[in-house]
Amino acid sequence: MENYDKHEISSYELWQKIGVMDSKHCIDEDMLDKFLGHIKVLDDNGCVECSNKNFGVVPTCGNYRIANVTFRLTAQGYEFLDVLKNDTAFNKVKDFAISNAIDIGKQIIVQLATGAIHG
Repeated sequence: MENYDKHEISSYELWQKIGVMDSKHCIDEDMLDKFLGHIKVLDDNGCVECSNKNFGVVPTCGNYRIANVTFRLTAQGYEFLDVLKNDTAFNKVKDFAISNAIDIGKQIIVQLATGAIHG
């Protein structure tokens, strides 16, 4: 999502980029399940928003019904990416929950920038 040119990305485009869906719109159900697990955690922590509360996926009788919805990174999501990209901050927060890692990571990045701690 971060490298996408527009502020929102459709689920079909995103799923194709990460291997959940092929160009014929066939779904890899294992990859879809992993995606849903990760996107729900990111949503729980305010890092992403989706135009659909089910993230475009509705389970039906052992199958899935999918919809082409949109996702976007939030300001909190961009802050989390900044923490992940900073090796020093990442190593200090990697064992924290996402919500704690974002807050602590931001503090570490500010301290690194001001010289209060060294990388």
